[in-house]
Amino acid sequence: MGKRFLSVKIVGLARTVWGLALIGVCVLGAGAAERFEAVALVDSLDFAASKDKAGRFLFDTETPAGNRALLEHVLETGANTILWRNCAGGTMRYLSEETRLPWVESPLDKRRLPDSRPVYGWLRYYQSEPDIIRDIFGFCKEKGLNAGIHWPFEETHWHSWTIGPWNLDHPQYWGVSADGQIWSGRCSLAYPEVVAHKLRLVDELLERGMDHLFVDTVRNGGWSPLDEYVRPEVERWRRKYGTEPPQDGRDPRWCAFVAETTHAYLVALRRHLNASGRKVRLMLGVFEIAPSADQPDFMLITRSIDWRRLVREGVIDTLVVMTVKWDTARPFESTREIYRNIMETCGGRCEVLFPVSMYNFSKKGIPSYQEAVKLSAPEVAEKLLKIAWEEGADGICMECVDYENYSAETRAVLRTALDGACRLKREAR
Repeated sequence: MGKRFLSVKIVGLARTVWGLALIGVCVLGAGAAERFEAVALVDSLDFAASKDKAGRFLFDTETPAGNRALLEHVLETGANTILWRNCAGGTMRYLSEETRLPWVESPLDKRRLPDSRPVYGWLRYYQSEPDIIRDIFGFCKEKGLNAGIHWPFEETHWHSWTIGPWNLDHPQYWGVSADGQIWSGRCSLAYPEVVAHKLRLVDELLERGMDHLFVDTVRNGGWSPLDEYVRPEVERWRRKYGTEPPQDGRDPRWCAFVAETTHAYLVALRRHLNASGRKVRLMLGVFEIAPSADQPDFMLITRSIDWRRLVREGVIDTLVVMTVKWDTARPFESTREIYRNIMETCGGRCEVLFPVSMYNFSKKGIPSYQEAVKLSAPEVAEKLLKIAWEEGADGICMECVDYENYSAETRAVLRTALDGACRLKREAR
């Protein structure tokens, strides 16, 4: 027993040796420092298909008990902020007055199937009792966790059948490409009516107790400046420049022009949250951040979002960095350099979270680091957590914490560091 205890102790010390030295700096430098934040993005739909070895479903995500069990699994990562997905494509996961239309039935409807599936298949989240969003907020608060919403930039996260009922009922606001092709179901922010619709959706979330709103620009439902050649934008360009707009939807001039409209929307969202009478944190997800501000801004070209301006003007409370363009020849070194540039850009004007992500659709997540440095997922996760903490970030973002995509060992490594070496924030370098 003595030898076994000694072995475990030595392994534990080896894993956290960097933390033993740095935690003293954190405590001495920050005084009564705040907790280092670990944000978990949670999509209950991604848990719905999870089965045990006997083929039985593990989580009934239409019930409070199933979602609470799901949350306990997420918390094994050490997460202390939970951002819950509020929609499956265009289908809200609560009874939304804003998107209710009698002629549009939710496609997530297991009653339409002939075999009456027990849990997964087709789900009626918006008819669950009690309200899933309201219940999970209450449960998080009981456990002392921050609770908020993970909201795709467009409610239409996927293509085709997940377009929202409100969008389907308002074709006059749909996007248009430079050659006149209509982008069915994707509504333009250039129309005040579209912005008002989105703010009414925010009101529904506020009423359910939302304290944190994360706008995820990675999941955009196909929205892009390519399809913003709508009447209000074209007319605004003509008034401003006296010419027709450029036909290349990736022209930097056009993208910067459309960015004025997306900026106005995010400012309106900020004011709306402030007017609620509560302190509601506005968080913005950004991705593919380049090593230098001199390089093309992927966010501006693909989303027409000037995140630096949003930071300068204090529109957002938290910048959530989803991915950065790290160098495959110098993975961790280049990551640290980009993080440092981002921290300097933000200059303490907002909180900053850096990614510890098992999702790899961008080819910049943990699996890609593994391939580049030949380390295990737990080792890479711990290294990324360490870099974020050392560079003075306010926390990390885990995208998304689905069933077992963060392995048991990875969850344990993160939880140990977040309960120990990285428990408190550290002053920025």
